[in-house]
Amino acid sequence: MWAARAEDGYLFGGLTRTCVETLRGVPMLLESNDPRVRQRLVPETYQDPDEELQWRKHAAPELERLFLSRAQIVRRDLAKLHKLKDVDSWVLAIPDNHANAWLASLNAARLAMYVLAELEGKHLERDGHQKANDKQREAVLRIHFLAELQSVLMGDFDDADEPLSDDEECGDGGGTTLDDLDLPPGDDRI
Repeated sequence: MWAARAEDGYLFGGLTRTCVETLRGVPMLLESNDPRVRQRLVPETYQDPDEELQWRKHAAPELERLFLSRAQIVRRDLAKLHKLKDVDSWVLAIPDNHANAWLASLNAARLAMYVLAELEGKHLERDGHQKANDKQREAVLRIHFLAELQSVLMGDFDDADEPLSDDEECGDGGGTTLDDLDLPPGDDRI
């Protein structure tokens, strides 16, 4: 995977079929009705039963609405995935105004994957793969992939905040925007 900063967002390229499948699973994880996922994303917050009931009544529904609205934003961006012609590689554009929704969604998806794969801290250690089953190893790899995307969206890559130089622009002398890129339409077969 590679990442690049455009004037109005981020580009992620070299995405494999597995990467795309992982990304397309993010909204589904946020919308999951699995009790383990719901408990992880909207955990109990108070020891006092009355306070917990008040929180569940007033705050939890708003939190659930936030998850759903973020899932919609992510799903819309994923609908614009571009498959590169003649190669098994995709490019994803994430506009700056969607970055916070993506960050929250990726984090929630990682939490959901963690509980669904029945992971423990030992599975994330250096030699954790030796203590994990196949399902857990796959989940750890997908969790790490989503973490990489989060890192980029938080500006953790070389020259992330520097505009493209004149030599790197797409020919018009101004900054490159996501819309300036001439990419083929997305492939819906995945």
